[in-house]
Amino acid sequence: MENMYTSKIAEMNYLNTGNTLRYRPILRYFYEQHGYRTQLKVEDILQHLKQFDDFDSYTIDELKKDLDVLESWKNITTRQEANDYYTIEEFKSKRFKYQATHYTIQIERFLETLETSKADFGGGSLDKTLFDRIMEALKQLHAIEVSIEPEEVYRRWEDLMEYFRRLDRKTSDYLAHISSFQAEDEMLSEAFLVRRQDLLNYLRDFVLVLQKKIPQLQHMIEEKFHEEWIGEIIEMVATYQLTIFRFGEKVSPEAVKKRLRDEWTSMFMWFCGEESDAKSVMTQTGEIIRKMLRFASRLMESKQYLRSRKQEFWDLARHFYELGNDEKAHELASLVIGVSHTKHFACDENDNSGRIESFWDIDQEPIELGSRKPGFRSKGKISGIANNRAQQNEMLEEYMRQQEEIKQNFLMLIQNNKIELEKLPVLTRPQRQKILELVNRCLHASEHIGRTEWGHTFKWAPGDGSVKVQCLDGELVMPNGSLLLQNLSKGASAV
Repeated sequence: MENMYTSKIAEMNYLNTGNTLRYRPILRYFYEQHGYRTQLKVEDILQHLKQFDDFDSYTIDELKKDLDVLESWKNITTRQEANDYYTIEEFKSKRFKYQATHYTIQIERFLETLETSKADFGGGSLDKTLFDRIMEALKQLHAIEVSIEPEEVYRRWEDLMEYFRRLDRKTSDYLAHISSFQAEDEMLSEAFLVRRQDLLNYLRDFVLVLQKKIPQLQHMIEEKFHEEWIGEIIEMVATYQLTIFRFGEKVSPEAVKKRLRDEWTSMFMWFCGEESDAKSVMTQTGEIIRKMLRFASRLMESKQYLRSRKQEFWDLARHFYELGNDEKAHELASLVIGVSHTKHFACDENDNSGRIESFWDIDQEPIELGSRKPGFRSKGKISGIANNRAQQNEMLEEYMRQQEEIKQNFLMLIQNNKIELEKLPVLTRPQRQKILELVNRCLHASEHIGRTEWGHTFKWAPGDGSVKVQCLDGELVMPNGSLLLQNLSKGASAV
């Protein structure tokens, strides 16, 4: 099989040669006239070039030589005029007409995009409205009937793919832009402190829309567009594309269908793949937000370190002076300075790494610093292996008891085979965590069905508005709805 990516592209030679200053204006004129006059005479080209100072001494013979070079690189094609000739000199002059090739037009169009739209092409954007447009385009494509004209199916297909291409291109360009070294350097500047909230709001709003729209699009693509239906749509789109008249080699129906299938697969994997680009965008955006906040915090700390605190100490001294009471002064000093007499207690650490609920529950571990002297080696200590089997069994029994307690407290929330969020009692921390985990699993599943670790399967039924759930450690505002018990997996206990 021939590898097409190893061959040279002769059509791009004109961009980097010693005569590029002449070749580029010539081909840009062909591009500007494309669609109006596809075939140009050498006199027309020379008249256009003469308006530039660099071409004051440029002759028609030099232009013809340049056109011959561009023809050898397949940038243009030539054809002799078929007009009537009245003299032998006119026939010998071989008057030609020149036309730019398709490759050249595409190259110049790409260069124009780079020149005139650097902000959009280089930086991209996070366009939140594209998710709604893609959803509407999917609905329009799904609503087609068998009797509909292939031209209308083609139009709806192109609308959908154009929105998706814009989303993919703009999002990837913007994330690459704000992850670049230049962006990191700007984040470390003081000027960024003023604008950091604007960037944070921009990223946060996009993430919120992404979290809301992606599950809807996944459900639409997976449930509404089954394999047989997609095959029929591709068949109709390919049928219309093959009716479009084009010169040159005729494209086979199999090649057209393969290209359309690849377009659909690309969009499917972007939204619904196991390692989908939507998840990647979510991860990258979160990392950028954390990096931005870390840079801003570091910059503020450096400014705080260099700033004089003389005025703060004067204000603090004034507070002490105005108190006029030793007892109140002692109280203020205890808050500002701390307790004057302290005691330090040391005890063995209690290892709880095997039964933590969250990352923040892990205790801090001290780090022992050794000597930094070259060649230093710590002395090894010979010690026996302690038998902690009884302690391990005790910790395991305690862990199993806690898990059983969490399970029973969760099952208490199920009333009439459902959990209604608006009727929940005051929740403990484990109950709240299990409810949030179950709701999150349901919302991210294609059919809004999630399962607990104990084998209970629930389906999320959304309600109206939002609900305030009372917890022992605060108040939680979340979407209103119910978790409907579906069935029990093998080994699960009945409610």
